[in-house]
Amino acid sequence: MRPPQTAEGRAMRIDLEWSGGSRYPVTTPSGARVTLDQEAKAGPSPMEGLLASLAGCMAIDIVVILERMRALPDRLTGSASGERAEEPPRRFTRIRLEFTASGGAVTAARLERAVQLSFDKYCSVLHTLGEDIEYEWTAEVESG
Repeated sequence: MRPPQTAEGRAMRIDLEWSGGSRYPVTTPSGARVTLDQEAKAGPSPMEGLLASLAGCMAIDIVVILERMRALPDRLTGSASGERAEEPPRRFTRIRLEFTASGGAVTAARLERAVQLSFDKYCSVLHTLGEDIEYEWTAEVESG
């Protein structure tokens, strides 16, 4: 088994195997396994996986940033939705992200700041995507 990344932490490789049908099992450097499914039945489609990766990347950033602000919520939820081009390559042209936090020491101002920092600086998935995608995000604190 290969190490997850090089010593510099810059290289990453996943392995994929297709042997018929709509399923594409993937093994990540950490050994995690996920099945991509072009029919989105046995696992996410690649485009669903991309949205999930984006929302997950930002959520991780948000929690880390809020923890550093000593404003960690008890709960954070998020969603990502995307509009796709009509013609191939049917890429995302617009993505909307929504994050809601509740409990703990989180405030609306701190949550918005954490989302903005993730969006502007830290989310590597977002910064890997094309710069011509239109983004919109919201951040809300639920009172509990």
